[in-house]
Amino acid sequence: MAVVGVWIWLETQPARDEAQARKNLRENVERLRDRLGEAAADGSLPDTEIARIFPPAKPAKGYVGVTRQGDAVTVVAEVLGQGPPRAFIFVYERSVAGCYAFEVPPPGPAASRPSIRELPHEACAAGAATLAGTDGRDQQSRDPK
Repeated sequence: MAVVGVWIWLETQPARDEAQARKNLRENVERLRDRLGEAAADGSLPDTEIARIFPPAKPAKGYVGVTRQGDAVTVVAEVLGQGPPRAFIFVYERSVAGCYAFEVPPPGPAASRPSIRELPHEACAAGAATLAGTDGRDQQSRDPK
């Protein structure tokens, strides 16, 4: 009975690790949205603030793109979620990545917190493409490959 119990526990471990990694991914996305909202609260969101929120080592592959339309800002980033590390038998850590668009509304009396959209992985995998804005301010696209 004990052997069967251990076998079942080992067989289901990858699914539990992936569930934990997905939970961590959702928490990271929420944390990034909150940080973007705090940074934009003063009415501006310069590229330097975005670079502080999305350092190259934090997104899954370092891809971050910024698009500006008037005072609205859209940040597209690949975000990583990690499961618990395993230190016995197999030493590995389950991780999952997602591509998200964080849409920061223009400042104003009815300004709300940034919204989040999950994008297909191809949107971040094509990281060499520059996301262009329309108002002439600095745009950035980082891909450290």
